Amino acid sequence: MKVARPVAVLALAAGLIACGGAKNEDAAQKENDVHKTEMAKSGIEMAKGEKTIYYTCPMESHKHIHSEESGSCPECGMGLVAVVATDEEDAEFYTCPMPEHSHIRHSEAGKCEECGMKLVPVRKMPG
Repeated sequence: MKVARPVAVLALAAGLIACGGAKNEDAAQKENDVHKTEMAKSGIEMAKGEKTIYYTCPMESHKHIHSEESGSCPECGMGLVAVVATDEEDAEFYTCPMPEHSHIRHSEAGKCEECGMKLVPVRKMPG
């Protein structure tokens, strides 16, 4: 019986973690759906499978600016544009998937020099 208790606790913990992950995925999907609707209203369409990662200033000199929501660049006031994960053939550049490393941008696939994560292909959505 002593073995059964830790197994039950682990099973319960795994179930709670899985449920929490599903809720987070659902919230992210709803947010992405809202973004797609907003984009469609403005005549901009996201390609199938694309997902907004963050918003950034369209100025290359302000590439360090990133936000989880659309808005204005705090440095120049320009409207932030969505950076979406896409496939390699539509990629404008590759970036680290960590928001803290969004300033990492390369023209080819590789790894983030700050954390070692695989760079993802992305493109900026016109604003």
